[in-house]
Amino acid sequence: MSPGSKARMCAAGAVVLWVSTAPLGELIEAKKGTGSAAQRRCLSPLFAGEGEPTDSASTGSASPDPKTLELDLGGKVRMKLVRIPAGTFMMGSPPKARYRPQRNERPQREVTIRRSFHMGACEVTRGQFAAFIKASRRKTDAERLGRAYAWDGRKWDKVKGATWRKPGFEQTDEHPVICVSWTDATNFCDWLGRKTGRSVRLPTEAEWEYACRAGTKTAFWWSDDDAGGKGACNAADRTAKKRFKSWAIFDWDDGCVFTSPVGRYRPNAFGLHDMLGNVWEWCSGAYVEQPGRRSVRSDPYADKGNRRVVRGGSWMSPPNRCRSAFRGVCGLQGSYCDYIIGFRVAVDGEGPAAPRATRPGN
Repeated sequence: MSPGSKARMCAAGAVVLWVSTAPLGELIEAKKGTGSAAQRRCLSPLFAGEGEPTDSASTGSASPDPKTLELDLGGKVRMKLVRIPAGTFMMGSPPKARYRPQRNERPQREVTIRRSFHMGACEVTRGQFAAFIKASRRKTDAERLGRAYAWDGRKWDKVKGATWRKPGFEQTDEHPVICVSWTDATNFCDWLGRKTGRSVRLPTEAEWEYACRAGTKTAFWWSDDDAGGKGACNAADRTAKKRFKSWAIFDWDDGCVFTSPVGRYRPNAFGLHDMLGNVWEWCSGAYVEQPGRRSVRSDPYADKGNRRVVRGGSWMSPPNRCRSAFRGVCGLQGSYCDYIIGFRVAVDGEGPAAPRATRPGN
């Protein structure tokens, strides 16, 4: 299938052998549960422990709806973002929940997002990433190193030749880009920022969870019941179970074994698609075990360290790992990439500037 194909399809074919500041309310009532032993092995080496725009421009213009923003990537490729209002929420998980929270999700604490911002309505697609590669003539870390991590049916391993262009299963330009490192994602943001004249970046971890929850108090943004994710999430499900027999799954069928086209499933209350499932998403800051205390904090953020955070779960994640509070930890250097990690972008809005990340190792 050609990279430019626009067909809406699911990669369900070949076996993978490689590859304003108003509080939005108290949030989070997480659940307990873990995946099967096989799925825990399927978590890849990344789990080491586990201004509002009102002007118009050809490269980044405010739409007639002030709640949305559209960026022009060139070559008729565009990106839609939605406005996320400032507010206060409870980040992390309470100690008692149906799904037993990880240690690094506690203590649950009140966090304030002091500025509104825009966030990609969908994960960055292959087509959007291709526009960046064409314009910048960059090579991704996987292309430079000649490999990425993939699941071979038994374990995660480095796979020679695995890249965003050839991850190990079929994708179209409408699928989320994968096999991209944190550095690749940051390079994309820097390029898009220069092109559009806007402050484009990865979301902070607090921004990500706040946007995912969209004012909800539940383990998943749709409800506390994982069954409510039908039609809202591409994760480990009955479709995947037919191929991966030992996986713990959501008890519904999303129609896809691997990635799905972005925006296929219903969005949360903020209008964001695929915040849970499809692909894990890079966040900007460095990983810290407990990012905040119980007191009110303004977007707790760490900038020093080699470990980074991914959020949201992926097409191979069981319910526990698709919770709004679940934190995935990348314990490797900034060049780490695999075929379950992608990203989405954020654009600064009004209020104090959001923190900017430095490269791993700094």
